[in-house]
Amino acid sequence: MSILTNLPLVAIGLIRARQNDKSDHRSACLSIFVILMLCFPAQAFGQQRSSKDQGYFYRLRAEFEVKATAEKVNFDYVVACNIRLTRWRDGGLSDDSTYSPRVMFAATSNGPVVMLRTLQACHGLTSEYPDVPADVLPLAVWFDSPEDLSVGVGYVSEDAYDNSLGKLRFHGARVDRATREEWEAWRKAAADTYVQIGTIPGPWGYDFPVPRGPFASDRGKYVTGCQGYMKLKLPDDMRPRLAALQPADRSRFWVLATSEERLKIGAVIDDPRQPYPPGIGGWVRRFGTPANSASSGLPIRSGRVVEPSLRPNGSRSKHVANRWPAENYASLATPLISISPVRVAAFPPAKTYERKLEYRDGALNGLISCQNLLDAYGYRMRESDTSWRDKSHVFKVDEYVVKQLNNRTPELDVPAYVVEGDEAVFLAYNIIF
Repeated sequence: MSILTNLPLVAIGLIRARQNDKSDHRSACLSIFVILMLCFPAQAFGQQRSSKDQGYFYRLRAEFEVKATAEKVNFDYVVACNIRLTRWRDGGLSDDSTYSPRVMFAATSNGPVVMLRTLQACHGLTSEYPDVPADVLPLAVWFDSPEDLSVGVGYVSEDAYDNSLGKLRFHGARVDRATREEWEAWRKAAADTYVQIGTIPGPWGYDFPVPRGPFASDRGKYVTGCQGYMKLKLPDDMRPRLAALQPADRSRFWVLATSEERLKIGAVIDDPRQPYPPGIGGWVRRFGTPANSASSGLPIRSGRVVEPSLRPNGSRSKHVANRWPAENYASLATPLISISPVRVAAFPPAKTYERKLEYRDGALNGLISCQNLLDAYGYRMRESDTSWRDKSHVFKVDEYVVKQLNNRTPELDVPAYVVEGDEAVFLAYNIIF
């Protein structure tokens, strides 16, 4: 029976317990109040003014091509938004919107699989208006086999599709309004024609379980995000200030202590006086991050992002380019040791756990690693290797050991900034699906 059904008995029990402890009745009443606050939502106490559920639907299309075979891989599906807006008596407004599917999968004819991350357009943004740029770029992930969707390669820039090591071409994407009837028709058609291939999770894409964490039901089965580093080449007048921070050993790749890197390196690259690329604020903030790919799209050469164009007077604005792309490289966690080709080492390692920026002198630009939750955040290490604290934990750039990581919390000690001489800075980011 629920605590709500037995609430009077719970209250009486608390009062008696307080009396037995010779406490006053105010403590008992306070306990009852806490139970009421936990058991009933705020509107039960008159705090909610109005709440409205309103479904919204849109169609997402994206076209890809496998370079090796010229096979077309097309996505065309309807996204359902459950938009719940709650207005509170104090004037606040909460937006509890959700959307589904978060990702969709498409198998190629010879085995590999492409996953598309859904652009979040639940608030009416479409390609019909300037909301969604014509060159919008959603995030795609390539898997070598449908039998293993736990590690893949993310395509996070136009450079990824131009890269000779990339396996895909991109031919565009768009967002259009849809109706509930179109959503229902899409779901029926998808189910009717669906054939199970490998571990692809059904005809309607995938929504990652909530709550997320080490005990999530998908655990190590599917990628739960992508990890990478943006590389920013420094303006000439910024280089001496960064060189002044470089350690005495003058290594090609270097880092500062975790407690110092944001205050020192971050301060140098946030210079608002830089004229290029154009934009407002500090220099580093003018570059878009792939971490915002669901809401804004990936950073693109035109500098545009997905954002509302509707003005209060009903007219439409033309967006000013203000978020620019950077080079992007993979951030790997044991047991992943390479993304081109994808190679996974035996687990657990005999001596050393590695976190690695896979750079290869720019050869992998645009391609980053996408891993499952267990490996990306070290849960498998803690669950499967009783001696993990006794082993070495290092951060590398390719084969250069750049930092010895704290062996108790190595994930928290991975550098947020990695510097190449005085020429460029790599900034870490994490894409969470």
